[in-house]
Amino acid sequence: MITWDEKKRQKVIKDHGVDFEKVEDVLDDPFAVYIADFEHGSSEERWSIIGKSAEYGLVAVVITFRDDEIRLITARRAEPWMVRRYEQKRNRP
Repeated sequence: MITWDEKKRQKVIKDHGVDFEKVEDVLDDPFAVYIADFEHGSSEERWSIIGKSAEYGLVAVVITFRDDEIRLITARRAEPWMVRRYEQKRNRP
């Protein structure tokens, strides 16, 4: 199950123009790049995922795991370095 904080969702929509409800498909992207985020998750394990969303194209999503849930922390459109990293993985034989 995928969950999020509704206030945080509204803030991300306002700040980044990306809605959590429309980026869940990033988790199904076979070319998604998963990066452990040790800097921000002092009390919980966080992962940054660079992947394709049908709604927004390439995005970066930060998640954590809570019990049996995947919790969305934030989301935004991919920066140029993220696009390069994604394309490198996608173009590997």
